[in-house]
Order: sequence, then structure tokens, then C-alpha cells
Amino acid sequence: MMKTAGESKRQGWRQAGLYALVWLLAILFFAPIVIVVLNSFKTKPEIMVSTIGLPAKLNFDNYITIFTNNDFLSSLWFSLVVVAATTTLTVVVSSLAGYALARWKSKFSSGIMLVFMTTLFVPFQVYMVALIVIARQLSLTGSPVGLILIYIALGMPVPIFLYRSYTATMSKEIEEAAAIDGCSRIQMFFRVVFPLMKPITATVAVLNALWAWGEFLVAFLVYGNHKPMTIPLSQQYFYGSYNQQWNLIMAGFVISTIPIIIFYILMQKHIVKGIAAGAVKG
Repeated sequence: MMKTAGESKRQGWRQAGLYALVWLLAILFFAPIVIVVLNSFKTKPEIMVSTIGLPAKLNFDNYITIFTNNDFLSSLWFSLVVVAATTTLTVVVSSLAGYALARWKSKFSSGIMLVFMTTLFVPFQVYMVALIVIARQLSLTGSPVGLILIYIALGMPVPIFLYRSYTATMSKEIEEAAAIDGCSRIQMFFRVVFPLMKPITATVAVLNALWAWGEFLVAFLVYGNHKPMTIPLSQQYFYGSYNQQWNLIMAGFVISTIPIIIFYILMQKHIVKGIAAGAVKG
């Protein structure tokens, strides 16, 4: 049935309105990023005059100051090590736990999963003091190892849930064939099962890395002012009681986001494959 002129016109207006809404949301999303990048090339007086205006010239002094006067490179390297260790260990442990909970059908395994999921609904502030007290008793405060272990513990519930859900959609036939060929349970997991988990592993890695890279409160409470610092901890020294160095703050923000953006771009195709695979399996 052919559309009338009125129906075509209304559909055209709806499409135009949808496009306008999408562009408006895109502008609202990217505007703060653009403002940060522009202000990173300004001097502090320029920022005080106008935060949304263009810089008089591309001033790279802020970036030079960040790299030379604030031990920024050591903080950047330290954050990369902490995030890499946290993400790697979280992926290994949570994939094993999620696989075991998916394949081990019992009331006890369901109870363990319920405990993990319950922790998602408890605000961090509720158990924050207890966590710090226990960390001090175990000599984990002020230590990079302690910070990594606490990051892993806090970031474990969601990855376990994701791996358990993904494992439930996987066929057991490949695992049974590997067992017949003489693979042990550990060999079967790392040689057969884990490679099939690449899409969900990419999702877990990106989510965990994004959280650990920008996390401030736990690092401040557990690691404190020890050096080298993580990126969020190092940036707090640009904020004074009476003087905020906004030009250096903006430059620090720009530099600190580059590694995590590159990581997301590299892992994006695997995340898309995971979503597509889940849609086909569903």
C-alpha cells in the first residue's frame, strides 16, 4: 500500500527530529571533552577569562610542565602496571570462578553466586572502614601489592557473573571431547574453554581497566601518599586550598585518558563480536 503525501511528510519530520536529537546528545557528550582539550592549551589567565573560548595559540607549556615537574611519567607507568596486573588477575580468577559456578550445579554453588551478587547492592561506604582496618592488619596499606589485591577483590562480582552467564550458553560437547582426549580439567579450561571466552574476556578487561584506571578513593585510603602514585592520586596536587592550576589539570586529564582510549579501541571489535555472538545464541 502506497503512503500518502501526509504520511510521508510526517515520517520525514519524525526522522528529522530523531536526527536532531542524536546530534544534540552527541554535542552534549563531546562538549566537555572539547572544552578540556581546548583549555589544556591555554594559560591560567586565559582560562579565568573564558573557559569555552579558543586559545590565543597552541601553548604546549602545560604538557611540558606535566612531564617534567610532576613525576607524571612515573605515575603513568605505575598506573599502567597496577591496571595491567589488576585486569589480568581479575580475568584469570573470575573466568575460573564463573566457569566452575556455571558447570557445578548445586544449591551450594547457587548460594555462593548469591553472595557475590549481594555485594553489588552494598555501597562501598558501608564497609569502607572495615576494609581499611583489615587491610592495615594484613599489612596491605601503602603497598602496590595490597592495592592490586583490594582492586581485584572489589572488582570480582560483575566479572564472575558475566563469565558464569556466558559459560551457560556454551556447549559441553567440546569439553567432553577434550576430556576423552586426556585433558585434565585445568588443561581443558585454558586450552579449550578460555579461548572461546574471548568476547566476554574483552568486555571484562575493558570494564575493569576503565574502573581501575580512574579510581581515586580506594587508592587514597589504601595506598595513600606513597610514591610513585597512580594518575588520579598525582593529579590531586594541582588542587590547592586557594589556588587551582586549571591549565595543568586539563593537560593532565588529556594525557591520562589517552592510554585507556587506545586500549578500548583495540578491544572494541571483540566486544562487538561478543554482543553479536550473544544475539545469535539467544
